[in-house]
This record gives sequence, C-alpha cells and structure tokens, in this order.
Amino acid sequence: MRDMYWHHSVSACLSRGGQIMLKCSHILCKVDNIHACVAQLEQAGFCVQWGGDPARAHNALVWFEEGPFLEFFELPRWFRWLSYPFGWRFGSSAGQRLRGWSQAGAGWCDVALEPEQYQPEAPLSLVQVSQHLQQQALAGSRVVKGRRKSVQGETVHYRFMMPRGEHLPFIVSHYHPLQRPVCIQHPNGARAVARVDFHLPVSSHRHLQRLLPSDRWLNSQQGERRCVSSVVLQGWQASPHTSGFIQSLFKSSQEA
Repeated sequence: MRDMYWHHSVSACLSRGGQIMLKCSHILCKVDNIHACVAQLEQAGFCVQWGGDPARAHNALVWFEEGPFLEFFELPRWFRWLSYPFGWRFGSSAGQRLRGWSQAGAGWCDVALEPEQYQPEAPLSLVQVSQHLQQQALAGSRVVKGRRKSVQGETVHYRFMMPRGEHLPFIVSHYHPLQRPVCIQHPNGARAVARVDFHLPVSSHRHLQRLLPSDRWLNSQQGERRCVSSVVLQGWQASPHTSGFIQSLFKSSQEA
C-alpha cells in the first residue's frame, strides 16, 4: 500500500492533465580548455563551481539562486569513437548525442530539461518521463546512470536520457544530493538566466512543443539548424576584463 501511494504521488507531481511537467535545467557550453575557460569566467566576475577535483575535472558549473544553470565542459574530439559503444549500450540517440558533443566547436552546444518539481522520495527517477516519451513516439535512449565526485569528495548521482533524434534537448534528473548553493552573488551582477534562444528545425520544433508546451526560460524558435543563439542574463554587466569568448556567449537583459 505504501509503495502504491508513493508511486501515485510521484506520478501526480510529474504530470498534470496527462502532460509531463518539465523545465529548462541547464545550458551546455563546449570549450577547448576547461582550465582556461574557468579562469576567464572568474576574471569576468562569475563564481564558478568545479565539477570535481580541479586537477582532473573536465567540467565546471555557474549557478544562480533559481532557474537554469550553466555547464562548461571540455571533450576531446576522439570521444566520437566512444559514441559507438555508448550507442550500442544505451541506444542510437545516446550515441548520436555524444558524437555531436565531441565534434562541436567552442560555444553553446546543447540544452537540458529536467522534471519541474524536485521529488525528495525519488530525486533520480525518470520513469514517468520515459513513459511519456514512449506515448509521444519520442522515446530514444535508455536511461543512463551517471555519477561524479564533487570538489568536497562527495559522490553526486544523476540520470539522463536522450529523446529520439538529435535536435531535441536531452533530459536529466535532479542531482542527488542537490548541488545548487543557497546563496550566490556574482561580482558581475548576474542574477539569473532570463532567456535562452534555442533554434531547431520545423519538425523537431513541433515535437518540442508537445514535450514542453511552455517554459519561462526556453524560447524555442524554428530555424534551419539546431543552435543556441544567445543566453540572456539578468543584471549581467561585462567588465573590461571580460574575454571576447565569454562576452560572445551572453547578452544582458538590457540588451535583449
């Protein structure tokens, strides 16, 4: 009886009127050198959280007190060869996504969605999301179990999956344990992501509208190719010390 009640509660919170409730989780930026990128971010006035031990980490995060966060990562092009065994194990959609990340140039390269509500009873569950993708004929990869060591040495767990095709955002669980700092003050004034301009081909745009009818952050538009054209930050002000690369990634809410 307890298990039945738990399953019903989680299902009710993840769906509303038959629609799985998702939101923009974070935006991914590929970089050539993660250590150089972190130095540029800090020089530009961002507080940066390494994804693990800085000596070995290949990613770093920029958090805000609410809304989507930013992930910067380094991935060698030879990782495309790992996309084949990765695809065999988790499905072709997973292999295509890893191959796309490895071949992407420096800059914004992907968007992630996550369940709208955090469920402390099942923070890693993507079961309902997976079922919804099957119902919408958008089922792609199997759920991938991920984990990493935080800077403090704590094991951080997460799950992710890719919808069918290569254009739609991928879907992640919440981190367990949660990683968002309670209080964040970036010296450059950035308070939150105000908008993400995301372009994708017509057919994929229609699929995204079914998957994510509305979102206060993700501004999806039809385009000839899939890309994140801009990330608008509330309160952000570029300083004279901001590198050209970092400045090219953002717009302030006053400019948008």
